[in-house]
Amino acid sequence: MLTVGLVGKRAGSFVAGLQSLPEVRIVAVCELSTEALERLAGRADVPAGGQFTHYDDLLERARPDLVILGTPMHLHVPQAIQALDLGIHALSEVTAAVDLDQCRQLVAAVRRSRAHYMMAENACYRKAAMLVRALAHEGLFGRCYFAEGEYLHDVKQLHHFPDGPPTWRATWQVGKRGCTYGTHSLGPALEFFGPEARVTSVSCMGSGIHTDPEHPHDDTCIMLCQLNVGGVIKVRLDMMSNRPHNQAYQALQGTKGCYEAPRGFGDDHKVWLGGDAASDPRARREWRSLWDYADEFLPEPWRSLGNDAARAGHGGGDYFVVRDFVQAILHGRTPPIDVYRAMDYTVPGLISEQSIVQGGVPLPVPDFREVA
Repeated sequence: MLTVGLVGKRAGSFVAGLQSLPEVRIVAVCELSTEALERLAGRADVPAGGQFTHYDDLLERARPDLVILGTPMHLHVPQAIQALDLGIHALSEVTAAVDLDQCRQLVAAVRRSRAHYMMAENACYRKAAMLVRALAHEGLFGRCYFAEGEYLHDVKQLHHFPDGPPTWRATWQVGKRGCTYGTHSLGPALEFFGPEARVTSVSCMGSGIHTDPEHPHDDTCIMLCQLNVGGVIKVRLDMMSNRPHNQAYQALQGTKGCYEAPRGFGDDHKVWLGGDAASDPRARREWRSLWDYADEFLPEPWRSLGNDAARAGHGGGDYFVVRDFVQAILHGRTPPIDVYRAMDYTVPGLISEQSIVQGGVPLPVPDFREVA
């Protein structure tokens, strides 16, 4: 039996996935707010003896096999390291780290620990993203050379507590410039290009400040990522503009086909897979529904567990993230988004913070597989 501790309000999103696994038991929850702690404990069915307001107490007294960190971004690395050094597996929310020093510390901790680490990038597990990735890996788009992702989510109301003081987001998401929250867009796009794809250089530019002058974060910033396998990914991050949300837009272009996610207002996921006709300028080029290809290419987790996953929220991503991590632990496998893949998703955004203040100059992105 694998025992689990949930840390932070956001960790509650993984309860459905955990409760679907007979090998798992949630034994502890941790939250500073008493009200939030009670809600989290009720959701996870954890009695009073497993409820903690301090992380140290949860680790020392409950001593779970696995902790899920749904805490503010700047706490992910120190809390993961604390668990890993005790031999406790750690599943961390995004982003993996908030600066390059934290990245180095986290990689070092994973290397010296016998426990597993995974970053919980749920966007990679969304149904459409997994189907597009399967089509791309089958070669149906031909050679992929361009992808994009957008995270457009007006969250200005989350930058302050109801009584006025700033929240952690005011510092770590909008207290600086750059693509500070880009993994939801970059992660799936990278996976379209394959498991070996990573970003080698980044250029980032911003729109300036138009709707929230209290914070230095641009209303929109654009991060351009050059890849080691050839091609480019464009990421747009906008957490400021006054507009409806669109948190999961993705697109992919290859030599034989393309994909576009919906932009709302009745639109749907669509693909054009031209095959050999792609080189014929006279060939008809018309969109088809992405779901026309689901019967043949949709990966297995969504075939058998899709209904349960969809009810769990975040497009089913949280459900599959935690199941994959638990299976990796139980069977001694490398987690799908291990510490190095977590760096592939996270570090480009950190480098973008340097690029944008230098006027968008392209800067190299280190590969943490090679960092001593």
